[in-house]
Amino acid sequence: MNADLRPLYGLDAARNSLKSYLRALWGKEFSLQACEKPSSQQRAFISDLGIHLPRHYHSHRGASLRALYRAAATHAAAHVRYSTHRFERGTLQPVQMAIIGVLEDARVEQLAIAELPGLRGLWLQFFDSRAVDSNSAEALLLRLSHALLDPAHRDPNPWVSEAVRLFHLAQGREDSALTLRVLGSKLGNDLGQMRAQFNPKTYDVEPMYRDDNLFLWTSTAAPQETHVENIGFVHEDNAADTRERFDYRASEEVRGRPRESTRSAEDSEAHDDASRTHYPEWDARIGHYRERWCCVIEREPPSSDPSALLSTMRAQASLVQRFAQVIQARKQGQVQRLRRQRDGQEFELDALVHAASDVRSGRPPDARLYRRSVRHKPDVSVLLLMDLSASTQVMTIPTHGETDAGSSLLSLIRQACLLLGMATEHSGDQYAVHGFRSNGRHEVEYLRFKEFSSPLDEKALAKLSGTAGAWSTRMGAAIRHASRQMRHCRTAQRLILLLTDGAPHDIDVVDPSYLVLDAARAVAQSASEGAPVFCVSVDPGSEAYLSKIFGQHHYRIIDRISQLPERLPALYLRLAQ
Repeated sequence: MNADLRPLYGLDAARNSLKSYLRALWGKEFSLQACEKPSSQQRAFISDLGIHLPRHYHSHRGASLRALYRAAATHAAAHVRYSTHRFERGTLQPVQMAIIGVLEDARVEQLAIAELPGLRGLWLQFFDSRAVDSNSAEALLLRLSHALLDPAHRDPNPWVSEAVRLFHLAQGREDSALTLRVLGSKLGNDLGQMRAQFNPKTYDVEPMYRDDNLFLWTSTAAPQETHVENIGFVHEDNAADTRERFDYRASEEVRGRPRESTRSAEDSEAHDDASRTHYPEWDARIGHYRERWCCVIEREPPSSDPSALLSTMRAQASLVQRFAQVIQARKQGQVQRLRRQRDGQEFELDALVHAASDVRSGRPPDARLYRRSVRHKPDVSVLLLMDLSASTQVMTIPTHGETDAGSSLLSLIRQACLLLGMATEHSGDQYAVHGFRSNGRHEVEYLRFKEFSSPLDEKALAKLSGTAGAWSTRMGAAIRHASRQMRHCRTAQRLILLLTDGAPHDIDVVDPSYLVLDAARAVAQSASEGAPVFCVSVDPGSEAYLSKIFGQHHYRIIDRISQLPERLPALYLRLAQ
């Protein structure tokens, strides 16, 4: 008989053996029903009636077809056994829901494999390497599924590897299933920033043995869409509208200045949280700003024993005094002419004319007949902005014959800020010390250790002592927030002095040039507002990206890291001239 005319092996023939197979594995009865959709468009699904499997899989034959039915049945049974909760959709994007489905698939499969290790081989045979070179959203989801199921598989994509790492961290929690919603939301936002296209109308859960995951959700209604997070996920129905919105923003915001907002719509409805500020971010790939893309969160720094910094202050008192005197002496002032004075070096001609007129008119003349010149030394406000990323915790390595390397880079940055701050304060200028670190675009943490109007007391030193390095370096958002603080300074000169150890980077960014170009935009904007940004870096390989961000002559690279505390005040002398 011709093979095309043979009866297809399907669910009707496989049902009894599958029920026996599941009973042997799980020790319970499972109801197996047939899907009623066209077989070319269907996946298995789960309902109150039981597990629904396709009547036929036209893509497989023989032994692989029988294995496919077993894989589909056991995967669905694992969901029935371990997926005891339901997720709320809320304002999740379709791509975020798809990611949560992938994570939950991996969770129940790991639990099943812990009891029945042979299931890993059954499921793995339906993965292939066809998506390894693709970075579409669908391909990345399939690559993530493979990496989560196979511990020996290493995917080179940063988004996939980070998702695997976060997934395994979440599995150590008692509420690991509930944390998947938070993790899926975050990974969806990261995928959106990568400009990976996702069309929910054409998306099918892969591999083929997996069910459609609709039973994981409390409602089958369409999810609510959020305009802020929708950027990057273009749906067929609104692709044209999205392009028009992009074009409009480009015409309005590339020519002008990006808009910033202190509160989101949720903040306005829920509560007034003044510690959160949303900023735009420049995306050079599409040529315009992403509105309200980054959230800067101000948090109170932790405190610890400030005795080490107090000892540093006492030990460096004479050096600080010398720096303060040099700073004050080298600040070049402008000549200011004071008119209508009661005494001075020379007469004021206009005042003499008015006085003579008053005498002839019988009125008492004004005695302010002189003018004098004074050299007014401009006051300066400097904001010391510290990079507090995890890399600053690394211990310094001795170079050029140095023998003592018992300090972390963050410790040296703290000492440098302390030394410069004390010298600046003695010279009559005002300064503040802030720091930043980031955990993705939704959490750019901004810490205030000392304000312009507050003294360098034990409280400020305790904050400086208690902060450790963590997370990443989203430099552009931090510079925009620092520049916003400088708007309140009324001094003649304003300066942001940034101390860092590396290039801008964050966990949700793959392209290394993305945050570099955004930081360059933030620096240019701050300079246009009268607060230029100068960078001091201890990264010896930073010449290329520092010139792109800050421009020529607006950065310095310190190769001997241990000399940072002494070199920073000397550098400030040059900037204050």
